[in-house]
Amino acid sequence: MKIYDALTGKINKLPDDEVISIYYCGPTVYNDVHIGNIRPAITFDVLHRFLLQQRRKVIVLSNITDIDDKIIKVAQETNKTEPEISEHYFKNYVDVLRSLNILEIPFEKVSTNIENIISIIQKLIDAGYAYVKNGDVYFSVKKYKDYGCISKQNIDSLIKNVRIDNSIHKKSPLDFVLWKKTNVGLNWESPWSKGRPGWHTECVSIINKHLAEQITIHGGGVDLKFPHHENENAQNVALTNKNLAKNWVYVGHVTINNEKMSKSLNNFVLVKNLLNVYSYEIIRWFFYQTKYENPINFSYELLEQIKKDFIKIKKNINLGIINLFLSSHQVDASVIEYNNALDEKFSFHLNNDLDFPNAIKEFIEQNKSISSLIKQKNYIDLSKIIVYQVNELQILGIEYKNPLELEHELISKWKDALEQKNYPESDRIRNELISKGII
Repeated sequence: MKIYDALTGKINKLPDDEVISIYYCGPTVYNDVHIGNIRPAITFDVLHRFLLQQRRKVIVLSNITDIDDKIIKVAQETNKTEPEISEHYFKNYVDVLRSLNILEIPFEKVSTNIENIISIIQKLIDAGYAYVKNGDVYFSVKKYKDYGCISKQNIDSLIKNVRIDNSIHKKSPLDFVLWKKTNVGLNWESPWSKGRPGWHTECVSIINKHLAEQITIHGGGVDLKFPHHENENAQNVALTNKNLAKNWVYVGHVTINNEKMSKSLNNFVLVKNLLNVYSYEIIRWFFYQTKYENPINFSYELLEQIKKDFIKIKKNINLGIINLFLSSHQVDASVIEYNNALDEKFSFHLNNDLDFPNAIKEFIEQNKSISSLIKQKNYIDLSKIIVYQVNELQILGIEYKNPLELEHELISKWKDALEQKNYPESDRIRNELISKGII
């Protein structure tokens, strides 16, 4: 399989002889996640599923940022503790992931990793890449010669455009906080002061602790490229002389009215609210309309069209399975569940940097062929297409429900009526299946 690496600007082949380690940045848990927040999780879930289908060994890990100024602010506004706020929204996030049928993966919270973070900061100080000023610890960006390699920016231009910082202790405007001296909010004792870690060390510490000094894929939303991932990588190179990841993979923004969706702009759509109106299949299918790295514009009109299209797709598959059963060429439920066969064209596009639009195009072409195969009574090819469709849906995170299990008694009666040439009864049953939305 090939994936685009933002660091080199090349499409790289994933190694065949190693465990594929994937880490993507999770949310800061001060609010419920919106549709833009969830796009990376769905993208990496498809990658996870596809690699498993290829019998690859895969480890996927993500973090939860439960220490942050935004969490402190919400805690103060609601008269609750920071752990109460972060745990509430973390549980909500996990509920959303389950509702979207995302494979369960482990999470590491920043608050459970403080000792490891302090150890890494001390190593950076000892190596001369970090310095202490009045209890704060900063990373010295100028010590790292390749700073800007991920975001393709150079230090001089970054310094010119950097936001004015009220800290007088930095040696350079680009230097970033590794440890912040503070008594506001949650804080811990450290060799330098009582305080809490900066944002950019948490992922390095979690990756080094649970995965390796260098992982296969590090990903997240494109807005994390700078400064977050740039700063992560700088620390890891300083510690290990290795880039943190072999491949840096970024997921594009979700826009609304062609403007980036964000909580700060108050133009977001919460996933939990969307799930009250649309099934998880429709929400997932929405993200497959464009390449994962490109922006995608959200609209309810698009979701309504996707809903109509997807209902038609499911009905076609149902009709194919029922016709195989009526013709005594049933696709056994165990075959549907365990057969991992995928259409070569569909697989080709997913192998080619998760090319969702072209994979979906092939899937829809397969789906359209079901009606003609039924008319031709070509049950061998129909059976193959059904197996492809069901397994491809599973790769896309959608669990297909077999109509032979949902309406077995009714469909069996339909078969009996056809065999007895009781056409009025067979028409009645067919109309009943139509009214139930089965076909």
